[in-house]
Amino acid sequence: MSASGILTLLLLTAISVPFIQGNAKQESMDRGKEIYNQLCIVCHQADGKGIEGAFPPLAASDYLMKTPDKAIHAVKYGLQGEITVNGKKYNSVMTNQNLSDEEVADVMTYVMNSWGNSHEMITVERVRKVAE
Repeated sequence: MSASGILTLLLLTAISVPFIQGNAKQESMDRGKEIYNQLCIVCHQADGKGIEGAFPPLAASDYLMKTPDKAIHAVKYGLQGEITVNGKKYNSVMTNQNLSDEEVADVMTYVMNSWGNSHEMITVERVRKVAE
């Protein structure tokens, strides 16, 4: 391959890789939004602000952004016990939702990129690494 052909290939790769990754993230978020609307919306609300004193906010949540693996664990296995979110204590029970690792990755990608949150895509591999 000529030098110009290699340069063209490198430029096309540099342009297309972020697009493909961005598209995968958006697809994950779309699937995650469906899961959120089926399972999470009742407690955490449509705007992600939760119910004060009962269910913590996901919107602009320091807990999600500072400890994503703990949040993944909560979605994957449930959560019991006190946590602090945005300076307020919550001590409710979140039951295990019996989601597959892919579903956990999708819903986590959605919540971590909605309502003022900004994070990379949560991968199935990352979810699998979060052990009980």
